[in-house]
Amino acid sequence: MQHLTRRRGLTAAGAALATLACWRATPAHAEDWPQRSVTIVIGFPPGTATDSVGRLLADRLSRSLGQRFIIDNRSGQGGSIGATIVSRAAADGYTLTIGASAPQAINPHIYPDLAYDPRKDFTPIEQLVQLPYLLVAGKHTGFRSLDDIVSKARAKPGAVTYATTGNGTTSQLLMAMLVKEAGVQMTHVPYRGTAQSLTDIVAGRVDITFDTMIGTLPFARDGRVQAIAVGTKVRVPIAPDVPTTAEAGYPGVQGGAWLGMLAPAGLSPSIVQRLHAEVEKILADAAFRQAIAEMGAVVDPAGPEEFARVVHNDYDRWGEIVRVTGTKLE
Repeated sequence: MQHLTRRRGLTAAGAALATLACWRATPAHAEDWPQRSVTIVIGFPPGTATDSVGRLLADRLSRSLGQRFIIDNRSGQGGSIGATIVSRAAADGYTLTIGASAPQAINPHIYPDLAYDPRKDFTPIEQLVQLPYLLVAGKHTGFRSLDDIVSKARAKPGAVTYATTGNGTTSQLLMAMLVKEAGVQMTHVPYRGTAQSLTDIVAGRVDITFDTMIGTLPFARDGRVQAIAVGTKVRVPIAPDVPTTAEAGYPGVQGGAWLGMLAPAGLSPSIVQRLHAEVEKILADAAFRQAIAEMGAVVDPAGPEEFARVVHNDYDRWGEIVRVTGTKLE
């Protein structure tokens, strides 16, 4: 009898463990999500465009969904360290990322040993914004136009230094386009983020940078740097006096970045749809759109299917740009 009781106890315990295992293996669904705080991994430092947009969105999601959405900055390798962390996380809706063109479309062509495939290891949820890029120069340079920059680079090869937010970033690719189209040599100085690079430009340690308007425009507005050109097809309404690169004589130097919300591959479709619906409500809000515009970005929503196409198409497009410009690790 004692043996039988013991067997029944073991059977009951085994059944409980099996039930627990099944519960853990069952993916979360929208009706019971979120039940705790959600982490949004940002692959760039505080103060960058991705961080700024991510924090604004996290605050709105915390209010609308009733749980805290916490920003976790994991910077490095042009955003790829953060992307790697998310690609390895559980697909339960509690780890998300604000991905960008660099880690999702450019870096795979720059870094040979990335631990993720941006086309397979993520669930696209929503494209958020487009980021115009602004070329600025330190006051110490005396540069006021693209011609000023190119003239010095031609007269003194390598003498003009340019800061970027790291190898493989949109910032570096835009400068690589300029260097190639102008047929000049400049010296690349990579940084981990916008704040660090602009600090050194203001201090006169580096000459120029091509970075997001979110990061550069405040410095241009208060006169600490000189705005030179925007890498957009048309002038940006928030800086109407700044010419485009095409107007400045370099039409091949165009580009920007998108930001979008992604999760690890395999996220429940019901959670994808709930997040998509919540984020689109936020993106449609007039106050949110105004805040984004004042930062120097443009709200550009695209749902899961369309955003997935953007990621795949940009992967191919930036791969070709990397090939043509000969961009590589430095």
